[in-house]
Amino acid sequence: MAEETATPKKNVYISLHESFIHEGIKYTDKKTGEEKTFNVVRLPKDTIIDGKDVGGCEFSPLYVNPSKFRGEHWRDIPLLAGREVQLRRDVRDIEGNPIVGDDGKREKEVIKVTPDQIKTALSEARKRYAEEHAKDDRNLLERADAAKEASDSMEKDAERPLDRESR
Repeated sequence: MAEETATPKKNVYISLHESFIHEGIKYTDKKTGEEKTFNVVRLPKDTIIDGKDVGGCEFSPLYVNPSKFRGEHWRDIPLLAGREVQLRRDVRDIEGNPIVGDDGKREKEVIKVTPDQIKTALSEARKRYAEEHAKDDRNLLERADAAKEASDSMEKDAERPLDRESR
């Protein structure tokens, strides 16, 4: 019964660094001649959805907002929870060159996914990246103990492990 009364989630928020987003790309509307803008988001490499790497795929969200929680170089992208997102990327040949169709335009691969799938895939990709690029393989307790030991030795006027002379 609690599930029936709960309001469904309207938006799914995705946070990405500004380097993956092109904001305010200007174009002229062919029908009205009015100048408008749009946004393009490119998914980072190693973003995997349903076993397929969708890194490099792009989509055009209506809104891109400064992130409230991650800092000035991050953006929050609200996506409607019930609406599919079409991820697009160029189809390429074996050498990596884009394939051009009979009409002279580049052929595109289109993948339809849900915003929740994108959010989950980005979270997992960030987790994999953090594990692969961890600077220190010691766990948090071991690092804290080493920091406390170094701090204690400084307080006792003991020889510093990394003083200027030993560098």
